[in-house]
This record gives sequence, C-alpha cells and structure tokens, in this order.
Amino acid sequence: MMKKACLISLGCAKNLVDSETMVGQLAEMGYRMTGESGEADLIVVNTCGFLENAVGEAIEAILEAAVQKVAGKCSLLVAAGCMVQRYGKKLLTELPEVDIFLGTSHYDALRTAVESKLGGNPKRLWIGRPAALSGSGPGRVISTGAHSGYLKIAEGCDNSCSFCIIPHLRGPLRSVGESALLAEANRLVTLGIKEINLIAQDTTAFGVDRGEPQALPNLLEKLDGMPRPPAWIRLLYSYPERISERLLHVMAHSARIVPYLDIPIQHCVPSVLEAMGRPARSPEPIIDKIRSMVPAIALRTSIIVGFPGETRAHFKSLLAFVERVRFDHLGVFVFSPEPGTRAARLGERPAPKTAQSRRAALLELQREISRQKLQKLVDRTLEVMIEGPHPESDLLASGRLATQAPEVDGCVIITDGHGQAGQIKPVRITASHDYDLEGTIC
Repeated sequence: MMKKACLISLGCAKNLVDSETMVGQLAEMGYRMTGESGEADLIVVNTCGFLENAVGEAIEAILEAAVQKVAGKCSLLVAAGCMVQRYGKKLLTELPEVDIFLGTSHYDALRTAVESKLGGNPKRLWIGRPAALSGSGPGRVISTGAHSGYLKIAEGCDNSCSFCIIPHLRGPLRSVGESALLAEANRLVTLGIKEINLIAQDTTAFGVDRGEPQALPNLLEKLDGMPRPPAWIRLLYSYPERISERLLHVMAHSARIVPYLDIPIQHCVPSVLEAMGRPARSPEPIIDKIRSMVPAIALRTSIIVGFPGETRAHFKSLLAFVERVRFDHLGVFVFSPEPGTRAARLGERPAPKTAQSRRAALLELQREISRQKLQKLVDRTLEVMIEGPHPESDLLASGRLATQAPEVDGCVIITDGHGQAGQIKPVRITASHDYDLEGTIC
C-alpha cells in the first residue's frame, strides 16, 4: 500500500512556496499527499516564526499533529521552517513528540532527513546558517490552484528594520538566477497558470546582491516578452525606497504587468521611521511618483502602530496621512517586541490598549476609504479573473480584479453567469461593499 503524507503550511506565501518544494520531495519518495492528517503515515508542519502569536499557532498545529501519532497512522512527525530556525535546540526538549526539526536552512534536505531517520539515525535537528535557495524547479508541486501561482525571486533579506527578525530566520539576500526564474515561469505557464505573482522578502532588492540594480525591471521585461506569457504578472512585497523610475516605466508600458504594488511603508513620521531602521523621511513623495507614472495603480501597504516612541501627535499625523493618500488596501499591525530585535530594547511604547485603539481607528478609516473607492466601480464593466466557487456559498462564484491580489485583498462575487477558474471575463459591477464587489458576467 502506498504511503501517505500530509503537509500543513502556515504563514506567508513565501513559506507556501517552500512547502510546495517539500511536497515535491515527498512525492519523489513515493508518498501520496492527503489533506487528512489522520490518514497520513508522515506529517510535516511548515511553521511561521515571524511573531510570537505565529509561534503559538505553529506549536498548536504541531501538537494537534502529534495526536495522530497516537490516534492515527502517523509514525513520523516533522516540524520545519521559521519557528525551527528561530528556536533551534530549545525545541528538542520542548517538543519531544517531533521526530525531525528542519530549519529554513534545510528545506532542500527533507528527503535526506526522513530517509536518515527511517534508516535508524537518531539525529533530530537539521539546522544551520540559511544559504540555499528554494522555490523553483520541476519537483515543486503547485498548491494554489490551476490558474494562479507564486514565483519566488529571492531568499533572505539585507534590510535592517529594527522590528524584524527575518534576516535571522532567512539569512542574507540571495537572488535566484534569471535563467532559472524564466524556466520556472515557463513551467508554470505550461501547467496552466494564468497569473504569476513575484515574491521575496523584498522584491525590489532582487539582483542587488549581485551588483545588478536594474535586475528587477529587466526580469519583468523578459517575463512580459515570453513566447507564452501569463495573462497577469504581479509584483508583491516592494520596499518603497527602491522603486525606481525604470521599474515604473516598465510597469506603465506593459499590458501584462498588472497596475498593483505592495509597498509596506510601516509609518509616515520621520522620527518613528528612523527608530524602525527605515529611511527617516515621509513616503508620500514616492507614492506621488508612483501614481504619476502609473495612474491606474492600486497600492497596498502595511502600517505598524504602537511602536516605541509613537506619540498621540505622531498617530494624528498618521491618520491624516492615510486620509490624504487613500491606499486601496491597508493592513495594520500592533507592534510586537520580538526578542532579539533592536526594537524590543527601545524605550517606552504606547500601552497595549492604546495601540489596539489606534489600530481600530486606522482600520475604520480604511474601511470607509475602500467603500468609497469601490462604489465608483459600480455600473462599470471590468476584466475579472474567475477563481471558482465562492468560499462562503456554493451558489456563487468568486473572482478578482487585476488590482486585487490573491489571499490578501477583496474579491468580486459573481452573482450571475458562468466561467472556469483562470478565465478572464468581462464582468458588469452591480454592487459594492466595504472590501468586495458584486457583478454579473457579460
């Protein structure tokens, strides 16, 4: 009987790509994947370790999987990813249920670790300084559906944000070679992928480690010029200070590179930005330049409130900034003093209750901005990529505009008409909500 494996992927899209490469290794070993952990002979939990609450979620998932070693078929439990890289040897005693711990340094060694354990090797911890690249190659098994996929263009990060432990978890910036990325993009299109989303810890740093500051716009031009290009090419996780005029020019003159940027600004007050380890100047001029060169652009950003030193006046400036700039999509996070970061050692910060109220105020402002923006789209006919059944109703379908990224933004609820996943259809928008639209396929 064929062995079965279950892989539970937590965290971000970059982690998901790593999970897809591990699924490929499991398939090479003869395992058939199952979504039911109770049926699995081997369970892998690919963890997130960026924030303490993510660590708690990871531990809960591991302990739930460990139950299957008693109640189910599971004989081998693997914990992988950022949480393992973050805590290392401490986990050996804290989680005795786990047979193998695999850090971000050893994603490509899952097969070696499993075969070694099955062969009687008692080694449990596989960890080192992250240096390898993962995320591409014929062994990767796409899990995002038949129409949309991720292309990880770089690993690690060289930025020095005071609140972030990613350089510790993922290592220094390592850009994937252009030829490998073009080959992987061609493979994705061959598999039927219509939308390729470029991801990295900082996509705009792509090639900087090789002394190639124009590597990203060069790559986008070549993806756009592929013999069989995808319908949509999307750029995610872009550091605002590295968004160049050449990059914006390439975006503005392409029909396939969608008018969308995710630029996590984190704050707008120079003194707070300086404490965050970011350039100590307002991001507003950069945003103005983006919008002047790509007028149809949709902008997503993320903001941290409650950072050490953030005053009531700073927050009022932040509210006014968001009101003035009017982002299309906005995520707001309360500062978390992660052990090992410089920010955790900074001075006093707003009380947790104050930080939560600031977050709520920003989200309420953004809800109103989003509602007003989406209302202007009613009665227009727009191109929508069909995704499939709506997650909350079998009677409705769901899709996305080019200005809506998968997983993180709103959607278009299809109330009438038919289309298959991956098809791009003209949809007449009939209603709007806070973050979603409704429409009928023309």
